[in-house]
Amino acid sequence: MKISYKHIRLLLLCFFLINCYRSIAQEICNNGNDDDGNGLTDLQDPACQCHFTVTGNFLLNGSFELHDHCPVYHTYDKDYRIADNWQYGTYTNIGEAVFYHNLTCFDDSAQVMLHMPPVLPLPGGNAFISIQNNTYITPIPEPQIPKSYVGQCLQSSLKKGINYTLSFYAGRFKSWDNFTGKIFPFTIALFGNADCNAVPFGKIYASGNGCPANYNGWTLLGKTTVHSSGAWAQAKISFTAPYDINVIDIGPDCSVLPPINDQADSTTFFDYYNYYLDDLHLLPTKDFPFEYIQVKTGSDCKDFPVLQAPVFSNAKYQWFKDSVAIKDATLNIYKVTDVTGIHYYNVLITTTDKCITSEPYLITTSKLGDIKIPVDTGICINDTLLLSPAITGITYDINGLTSDEVRISTPGNYTITASDVNGCERIFNIMITQENCTDCNIYVPAAFTPNGDGLNDVFKPKLNCYASAFHCRIFNRWGKQIFETSDINKGWNGTYAGNKIQQGAYVYNIDYKTTRGIIKTARGTVVLIR
Repeated sequence: MKISYKHIRLLLLCFFLINCYRSIAQEICNNGNDDDGNGLTDLQDPACQCHFTVTGNFLLNGSFELHDHCPVYHTYDKDYRIADNWQYGTYTNIGEAVFYHNLTCFDDSAQVMLHMPPVLPLPGGNAFISIQNNTYITPIPEPQIPKSYVGQCLQSSLKKGINYTLSFYAGRFKSWDNFTGKIFPFTIALFGNADCNAVPFGKIYASGNGCPANYNGWTLLGKTTVHSSGAWAQAKISFTAPYDINVIDIGPDCSVLPPINDQADSTTFFDYYNYYLDDLHLLPTKDFPFEYIQVKTGSDCKDFPVLQAPVFSNAKYQWFKDSVAIKDATLNIYKVTDVTGIHYYNVLITTTDKCITSEPYLITTSKLGDIKIPVDTGICINDTLLLSPAITGITYDINGLTSDEVRISTPGNYTITASDVNGCERIFNIMITQENCTDCNIYVPAAFTPNGDGLNDVFKPKLNCYASAFHCRIFNRWGKQIFETSDINKGWNGTYAGNKIQQGAYVYNIDYKTTRGIIKTARGTVVLIR
């Protein structure tokens, strides 16, 4: 068909009218459609979000907008600051352009921003920051892992015994550790110290300083696991100040990431775990302006959980799943119909004089069935026993004390209640007895000399008892495993892949199990002398 000039003019006019309509169309916030054509649906669109002013924020410059210069690449030996009122939380060799990002800055092209641009619009303004948790092909002790934090000396102290809430947006927008596109959850932790001079923490010029809790005066105030799914996710940490807190550090927790196997040298950016933070608010919990969803009391854990929104007079409700409106979900309660995968639920509450969007509520597949806690077991004197590690979405009540893991250090009877995010519970009753394990000690030499003279040529630990299981691993200073054996009679001769390695200090990790079933661990360094 021949297209005339008249047809072209008509097509251009239609295109113009469609774009004019999109430019003036308004987003309808409860129909699951992108009405204004900006690629954002329902609560994803800023036009549908309730906006409010937070007063009394303990954090200055909580959205990182204020800065006296655009981010550059020089490191901490030049300047501790990354933005007004914020500074490096730990000594680090990373330049500030990897920590601080501002979209108004022309040269903000650090590797993080180049490969992992955030979803726009940002939660607040034009700036945000990065925190980082590293891993290696083989594990290294936590105090030596490179982790990055941001810190702020507070204008007013957090007072002992008062409950506070830190609210923030977090995101992870690309995952270098998995090229299939899957984005793993990550943990954000909050640490506190009474002394503002405690930041940056750690040793200068160290390759890694681990987390703040490795250093005197620092305490873990709280932490939470975030599932960003490639988008900004709002999260919060609530805690009670154990003493007056004057400075805070925000970043990864003290856990050790599992080893990965993607780069032979274990030092490239493919190993980095980068997370972004923005729009931080720290207030007494009683003053916090956000509303929270609860699981309705009496929900049957064999059925789907029932979520309950705060009740307001003459209010209208609209529920959202992953920021998209749920059809006909307009009551103050909502029965979840999908507990597989990871999903966040919000409720939008409107009254004659206010608009309220609840904080996101996480619903995910329950991990209660994964918990394995024995009925009875023993613990060595002056030792601790990890009965259940931290599991995403699970909290524990241990004889009335809340924890994210079950770690026991004293004998006695324990009632352990494990709860998931859906409000379901499992209860364990366990008796811990204390045992004298000195009859099964291990001797580890501090040094050895593999020079072929027949004296002290092999690094070989010695047990004064029979071990039902034994595992010894040796690592170099970069965390690379260079020796491994499960044979107590086999030692290390100071070689790797058949070649002699240079003298120096090497890290050993030894685990063994006694005939009573007690698992014991020995960790330290051995010096190879040639």
